[in-house]
Amino acid sequence: MRENFTAAMRHVLEHEGGYSNDPDDPGGETKYGICKRYEPDVDIANLTVEGATEIYLKRYWLPNGCDDLPFPLDVVHFDSCINPGPGAARTMLYMAKGHLGPGWQSVAYLDLRIRYYLRKIRENPVKVKYIQGWLDRCLDLLEEAVLTTELMK
Repeated sequence: MRENFTAAMRHVLEHEGGYSNDPDDPGGETKYGICKRYEPDVDIANLTVEGATEIYLKRYWLPNGCDDLPFPLDVVHFDSCINPGPGAARTMLYMAKGHLGPGWQSVAYLDLRIRYYLRKIRENPVKVKYIQGWLDRCLDLLEEAVLTTELMK
């Protein structure tokens, strides 16, 4: 639901920091999680939070159906569309929908996401340097899913 976009953006900005240009990151030059590889027309170094928010709404939230998902699944799916990306996110969403309720779907989704990251590390061990950030991000989403849904009942 659109009103959850603000909460989703807060989460993203907590985990997607300022400017970086990590040679091991296939996205290349990145700021607020917006990377040059997927946004070649954006001046990444001078990108503002407002500019990133607009990109996220138009290119990630809306096209990936986040408005149509219940909370917290909408936030989990949106964040997954950013990292690891829309293709992987759509697969995980499809697989997680077999669980009852948006809270349980979110837990299943995050389990799939963590396993995805572990596969990526097996394929390319240099990516192990990202595991702490990936896990922190997933655990923050898991905490939100557990504390705000039927899982606490």
